[in-house]
This record gives sequence, structure tokens and C-alpha cells, in this order.
Amino acid sequence: MKNLKYILGALILTVFVIASCDVLDEQIVSGVTVDAHYSTPEGFQDAVNASYALLKQYYGSEQGGNLTAMGTDYIQNGGHGGFHYMNNYDAEMNSESSPFWHLWNNFYQAINTTNAAISRAGDIQGLSDAERNAKLGEVHFLRAHYYFILVQHFGDIHLTLEETVGVETEATRTPQSTVYEAIISDLEFAVNHLPVTQSQFGRATRPAAEHMLSLVLLTRGYTDFAQSDDFTRAATLASNVINNYNHALLDDFADVFDHDNQQNAEILWSVQNSLDPILNDIGNQSHMHYRPWYEVYNTGLDRSLEYGRPWIRFRPTQFAMENFRPLDADTRYEKSFQDVWHFNTTSGIPDGAAVGDTAVWVTDKFLTQADVDEIQARLPGVHLVTWNKDNEGDSWFWDINLFPNLTKLDDAKRPSVNHTQGSRNYIVYRLAETYLNAAEAHYNLGRSDLAADYINAIRVRAARPGMEDQMRISAGDVNIDFILDERARELYGEQKRWLDLKRTGRLVDRVRMYNRGFTSSAPNNIQNHHMLRPIPANQINRTFSNFPQNPGY
Repeated sequence: MKNLKYILGALILTVFVIASCDVLDEQIVSGVTVDAHYSTPEGFQDAVNASYALLKQYYGSEQGGNLTAMGTDYIQNGGHGGFHYMNNYDAEMNSESSPFWHLWNNFYQAINTTNAAISRAGDIQGLSDAERNAKLGEVHFLRAHYYFILVQHFGDIHLTLEETVGVETEATRTPQSTVYEAIISDLEFAVNHLPVTQSQFGRATRPAAEHMLSLVLLTRGYTDFAQSDDFTRAATLASNVINNYNHALLDDFADVFDHDNQQNAEILWSVQNSLDPILNDIGNQSHMHYRPWYEVYNTGLDRSLEYGRPWIRFRPTQFAMENFRPLDADTRYEKSFQDVWHFNTTSGIPDGAAVGDTAVWVTDKFLTQADVDEIQARLPGVHLVTWNKDNEGDSWFWDINLFPNLTKLDDAKRPSVNHTQGSRNYIVYRLAETYLNAAEAHYNLGRSDLAADYINAIRVRAARPGMEDQMRISAGDVNIDFILDERARELYGEQKRWLDLKRTGRLVDRVRMYNRGFTSSAPNNIQNHHMLRPIPANQINRTFSNFPQNPGY
């Protein structure tokens, strides 16, 4: 595979090491060769650590969001950015589109890193079998993860479990069923050999591997090559993660995303970032992508570190906002979004306003002209809009650049407002998702009562005090669309949505129903072939053997 030739150079440049704070971090390594370095226990550890590096190109990056958030039922494009075709499913979404090559190239490089670590492990002297297998457990986990993302996006893909050491120009598309078998085999190895906990946060653990294996089996259960016990195994594994380890749902939904508590009991696995700019590479940039263009809607309101740098890439659909109702029972809207901005400078501030007063307010309320007049009299200079669907067509209805900001990704620890590399870790797997995976597996097994129990654990945690009964559901409420609605409330903006809709076969229908308004042409353009992404042209053009394109592209 031609694009894999670049990986060996990368391996000797950047590896992960453990910083003093006991999390995975990065360090530059030079002056060594791969063969000499990897033949030592220290070099083998570097190969294991390097296998994590390219996760940052996906989690918290704009391209990762383009691939997982854009073009779904709950996120469409904002007013800025050059990737609106990822929402609109128009002719610009094709094999030349950079998000697909970005994913393909980076993850196949990462796969070759894992293959190198696995192939060289047997030659390392000075390691016990237990030590070797524990480290290999991490690498098998990561290889499974890279392949799992690729196969969901592209379908049949090239499968290689051997290290590529030179220019490879031959590649074939391996059937998805075979790729899934390899993924499951890797995860079973990981489950059998990974420790329950790691001394360095961010390394793969047995609970994280069981969670991912549960998700892989759940996903395969919907396919035409499913095994008869996929949903059963998925349910059992999810239940084991919930019941038999030291992970737990936090009492407060907002605490899961506390930037000062990134090693909490709900997190199963997260991609590590750093406050040190030298070590942080591109960092977590998602703090910019879900943010509206707040500072242009009022004078006396300047861009600030507190309010963040707006890139206006991913805006919520009308459905996404309405899905959080009832707001008087469910706290997840207010604990996920910011919808008020205050005047923060006297320069140009409107008459009658003071620093600290409300400058911009995006409300959920239905507003009449009398309501608008009363609020503007009470809050001098306020720019008022609403996302209430019954106000569509009114001048105070929200627009493509102004919408609630997703606070769970905020990062006020950056050195300046325009600094892009955030230090927030990116949560990949957390226990709330495990509950929802368990619910989905049990529903598919005809056990709606058990599915409701798992969903209720999530909903009761999100309830306002005294509203727990109003948040509980019964077995009769459970179906795939309700599960997807619940995942939208709980996991909004966590790079899950496109894959959730693809897995359940609901992508096309729900985009047609809910991705509406503003400049979106998604409902008219999306077709069944969009359930797969186009194979990147670079891959096809650089492969001497026949490498077919996905239908529709």
C-alpha cells in the first residue's frame, strides 16, 4: 500500500512518554534508527507509545468533526469553513475531498505503527511474557480501533496485519466480514492481556477493551454478516464493564467534562493532551468548532478567552435543540450549552448597558413582539434571538452564525484567545455510552424492559431534583429512534453521531427528517450510497492493482 511508506520515518521522530503527571504525553526522539531502537525493551515501549500518536488527527480535529458530526440529524454546517459539502452531500463530496484522505492516510500510518510493534515484539529480550503481552494488549486495542473507524466509514478496506517496510503498490479490498473478524480477534487479545487499570492515564485498559468489543459486536449485529450471538455478547460485555470494575456514572453530568478533573470514574479511555505547547502537537481544537460568532452581534462584546475563539463550523439543527426538552426536567441542555454572553468592554457599549449585563441571549422561549419589546427594555442593548421552532420566520429567530455554544468542549486554559491547540483531553469512551450500548443490545434481543433500565440510569442522572419520575421511561417507550434520541442528548458533540446513525441504518431517513433549514440541502441530496464514504482518489491512483471505488462515487 503506497501511502504506508511514510510511517517508519514518523516512528523515530515522535513517541509518547509518561510525564510527571502520570498521563500519556509526547516527546521528541532523534538520533536513533528503527531497527536498533526497537530491539530494546525501551524501544519496544516507544513503539507501543507511538501507536497512540495519530489519534489526535481524528479526536478533537476539524476533520474528525467533519466525518462524525457534520451531515447528521443533529449537526449541520455553520456559516464558516470550507467543508459544507460534508453536510450537504453534494457533488463536492467525492474521492478528492480531503476529510476522507485525512482519515485514510493517518489511520493506515497508525496501523503500520501497530503492525511494527506487534511484529517486533517477539525479538525483544529482557521482557517477561506477562509484560510483553500487556504492552501488546495496548497495541492490539489500538489497531482494532483504527480498523473499526475505517471499516465503518469505507466498508471493504485493505486489511494488513504485517509491517510494511518499503514502498507497497499492491492493495486489495478485504470484505468487511473479514475485517470485523480481525478487529474482534485483536480486541479479544486485548481483553485477555490488558490490566484493569494503568498507572498512566490514557493507556488502554481491560474495561475500555471490553467496551469497544461490545460496540464492535453491537455494530456487526446489524450487518448481513452478523453472528447469531453478536447482540448477546455485546450486552454481556457492556454489563460487565458497568458492574465489575471501578467505573461509575458521576452524580452530576457536568462534572464529567470538568477540565480540572479529567481522570474521573466515568471515563474509560481518553486521548491525552497537554498544557505544554511543545508536547501538545495540534492539541484538542474542538473548543473552536461548535462555537457561534458571538462577538459580531453586539458592540461592547469582544472576543475573549472566557468566551473562546469562534470558528462556526458545526451548528445544532432545530431537532437537536428541541430534542433536549423538557428543559424543566432534563438538565443536559443547560449543562451542555452556553446561550448568554455578557458585555465585557466599555468600548462601544450600548447606551444604558454596563459591563456584565446581557449582550447576547439565545433563548428557547416562544417570543411575541411584546415579549421582545419587554426584554429589550429590561436589558438595554441586548441582541435577542430564539431557537423555538414556532418563531421560524420572525426577525428574532436564530441564524446560521448564532446558536448555543457547546460548553463540554470549552478550553479556557489556552495561553491566549486565538491559540488553537487546546489542552483538554478528548473523551473517546465513557460509561454513559456503555449503558446506552447495553440498552441497544438488549432492545435488539427483545428485552425492552432491560433496555429501559439502562436508559433510565442515564436519564435519572440527568434529572433536576424532584423530577426523576418524569424522566423515567417504560419498556413501551423504547425503540431505535428513542435510543438514538437519548444518545443525542447524552453524547452531543462527542464524535459519535454519524457512526450511530450509520450503525442503526437510520442515517438517510433521519437526515431527511431533521437536517433542515438555513443553507442545508442535505435532505434533498442524501442517498443510500452515502452510508459509505468514497475511497480516496490518492489510494486508487497510487495502487497498481485494481482498487474499486464505492458505488455512487
